Amino acid sequence: MSNDVADNAQPDEPAEASLADLGRVGALARLLEERMKPVIGPKKDAAKLPLLKGFAGESKQSDLIVQIDGRPVGRYKVALTQPRFVIDPDNSAAFDEYAEQLGEVDVIVTPKPSFVTAMCKRAELDPETGDVFDSETGEIIPGLKFLPGGEPTGVVSFTWETFKKRPVGKEALLAAHQRGDLNHLLRETPELMAGPAPAVETV
Repeated sequence: MSNDVADNAQPDEPAEASLADLGRVGALARLLEERMKPVIGPKKDAAKLPLLKGFAGESKQSDLIVQIDGRPVGRYKVALTQPRFVIDPDNSAAFDEYAEQLGEVDVIVTPKPSFVTAMCKRAELDPETGDVFDSETGEIIPGLKFLPGGEPTGVVSFTWETFKKRPVGKEALLAAHQRGDLNHLLRETPELMAGPAPAVETV
């Protein structure tokens, strides 16, 4: 009996996560990051201050190789400035004068930021002609255009659900995480499941 059909069968492709599931994973990641950051953050750069102090002192040690069982796994390195010439801020006028003598100066003319802000606040759009005019003087303002908005900026915000200032969204999500209800969503992000689950907030 031939098994050609079975042999040639393609494995089912994993179903693409729904937007709702992606939202749950994203919210959980935010919550865990928020809870871990105060503990993990200071440890991440624990070697930074001793290295800087050591370099400023007598040791001049500029790097630290991190090892596990004698094998390097990473390196901290103190960034050092490179030798270079710069304009002396205490004597910059002398350099400016020197450059001017040699004809090596630029004069840049640009509208004052305060003027731009004021004109944009006072500007209005004539819906018939499409002209932008000054609402105080009625004069047309050349070079300004009206952007109607409503287009995505590329920034997506996230806000936790609260009730009477209580973080009910965090509590509900954390409880679901502790029950294991979200484990099926985390197969591709196992780092979110690492370690014991933190305790539920009670506010």
